[in-house]
Amino acid sequence: MPPPKGQQEFSDCTALVVDDTPINRDLMSVLLETQGIGHIDTAADGVEALDRVARQMPDIVLLDIMMPRMDGFEFLTRFRANPDWADIPVLVTTALNDSDDRARAFDRGATDYVAKPIDRRELTARVGVHLRNRLMMQSLKTYRDRLQQDLAIATAMQAALLPTADQLESCVRRYGRHLAAVTRPSSEVSGDLWGWFPLDSQRFAVWLTDFSGHGVAAAINTFRLHVILGSGPGSDPAALLTRLNESLVDVLPRGQFATMLYAVCDTAAETLVFSSAGATAPIVTTPDGRARLHPASSLPLGVRRATVYGNVDLAFPKGAALMLYSDGLSEAADPTGKHLGEDGVMELAAGLKTAGDVTGLLSDLAQRGVTFADDVSALWLGG
Repeated sequence: MPPPKGQQEFSDCTALVVDDTPINRDLMSVLLETQGIGHIDTAADGVEALDRVARQMPDIVLLDIMMPRMDGFEFLTRFRANPDWADIPVLVTTALNDSDDRARAFDRGATDYVAKPIDRRELTARVGVHLRNRLMMQSLKTYRDRLQQDLAIATAMQAALLPTADQLESCVRRYGRHLAAVTRPSSEVSGDLWGWFPLDSQRFAVWLTDFSGHGVAAAINTFRLHVILGSGPGSDPAALLTRLNESLVDVLPRGQFATMLYAVCDTAAETLVFSSAGATAPIVTTPDGRARLHPASSLPLGVRRATVYGNVDLAFPKGAALMLYSDGLSEAADPTGKHLGEDGVMELAAGLKTAGDVTGLLSDLAQRGVTFADDVSALWLGG
C-alpha cells in the first residue's frame, strides 16, 4: 500500500520545533510525523534554534514566543537578518493572544500564527499550506535556474554566429573598407542578426535581418537563417532574397517573418547594389557628409511564396558610408516618448565617422535617456 499523500509530498522536508516545554515539543513532533514530514528537529530556546538552523536549514519553523535565554521575538529578528533564511516560513505557536504581540511577531518576520492550546487540525493544515508553497517556490526556482542556464548557452551560441573582430578587420585588409555593428537584445537573446561575406577580390556582401517578435522564438529563427545562408552567399541580392524567402516560407510558423537587407559592395566599380525584404530604408552618407534614405518596398521573408525582389544600384565611392538598422532603432523613444524615426536615425548616421562611433552608438543613446522596446541592431560600412 502506498504511503498517504502527505507522507509522499513532505517526506523530504525538515521541520524545526522551538519550544521551552518538552511536552509541547513532543506533541508537535508527533503531529508533524503523522503529517509525513521526513525530518523533525527540536530546540528549547532561540539560541539553540539558531544553532540548529545553521547546521541544517529547515523547510519550516514552529516557534514559541516566551522562552528563556532568547525569546521568539529576538530569534525572529536574528533569523530574518540572514538573507539565506528569508524565504523559510515561521509559524508562531504561543499562548499570547494580545493583538500587539501578534503584530510584533509579524513585524519581526513571522509568516503565520497559531494560538495555544494547539488545535491538531489547524496546525497540520497551516503547516501543509506553507510547506506546499515552499516546495512550489523551490520547484519554480529550479526551473528558473535551469532556464537561465539554457538562455546563457543560447546567448553564447548566438554571439558565435556574428563575425569576430578579426573577421571584421579582414574587411579592411582585403577591401579597404571598415565594417562595424552593434546589437542590443530586448531580452537574453535576439531576433536580429547581421554578417558579411567576401565574394571575390573586389566585392563583398553585408546584410542585416530582423525576425518578428523577440526573445527565444525570434532567436531560434536566426539559427534557421544562418543554416540556410550556409549554403552559400550570393552576388545578386535580389536572387539571394528570393532563395531565402522560398526556404523560410516552408519553415517559419504562421505569422512569423523576417525583414532583411542584403547589399553587395563593389570596391573597383565604386557601386553598391542592394535588395530589401521589408527592411528599414538603408542610409547612405556621401563623402561630403550628406545622408540620404533609400527606401525599397517589398514583402518580408517568409510571408508569401514566389515573392519578387528587385535590386537597387547606387554609387558608393571611397569615403561614402552605409548604415543598416533594425526598426528597434527608429522606434526607440527619447525621454518625452518621441520616437527617433527615420529622420532621427539619419541624423545619427550622418554623425558616424569611425567604427568606434558605431560600437558606442546605443550606449550613448541610453545615456541620453533613450529607451529601446525591441531588439536593436545597427551596421555601418565606411572607408
